Amino acid sequence: MRQHAAGLNRTWITVVGLVLLLAGAAGFVVGTGQLAPLGRLVGLDLARPTPDAKVAGSATATALGITGVVLVVAVVGVVVALLGLAWLVAQIPRTNAARPLRLEDEVEGGLTRCSPGVLTDAVEAQITDLPGVESASAVLRGDARRPDLTVKVTAGDRTDIARLLQQIEAGPVRDLGDALDTQVRRLGVQVEVDTPRRRRDHITL
Repeated sequence: MRQHAAGLNRTWITVVGLVLLLAGAAGFVVGTGQLAPLGRLVGLDLARPTPDAKVAGSATATALGITGVVLVVAVVGVVVALLGLAWLVAQIPRTNAARPLRLEDEVEGGLTRCSPGVLTDAVEAQITDLPGVESASAVLRGDARRPDLTVKVTAGDRTDIARLLQQIEAGPVRDLGDALDTQVRRLGVQVEVDTPRRRRDHITL
């Protein structure tokens, strides 16, 4: 019933994967001793450092002594931290329900709006009235011209699921499309089967 940041996750995982792939390739080049020859091809001295060499040379120490360089490094660190925080916040599941639907927007006819809750309440009531259904909840997304409907249904263990899905599509979903004067673009139905708890001291023959 709730949406997750699947697209964003795929994008960031691809970016992180590419960075790690490049880092692994660089490590392989350094480990095989090919860094210096490749550096000479482009006019750079990329000889492997000796065991007693300093990690940061004098040029690096001088650069970090400049206030502007320190500020740039600090800004980059803050930006990376904010991007990581935004990624974490995006993991929070969201309903993303539709806003009030604009059914009519003409100068002569005026403006007509309908709350999505009114439509989903009607859909839930119709589905609940179907045989075998114990409860139902619905979320409407999109707009009046391209509505998306997601439904969660709890049914009994003796319910014919295939028939129930047909009844939902032929009844409440079609009625919703008629009310919006369009067709539901995308329908998602989650069915949970409620198994009644039986006492162990009883046997059903």
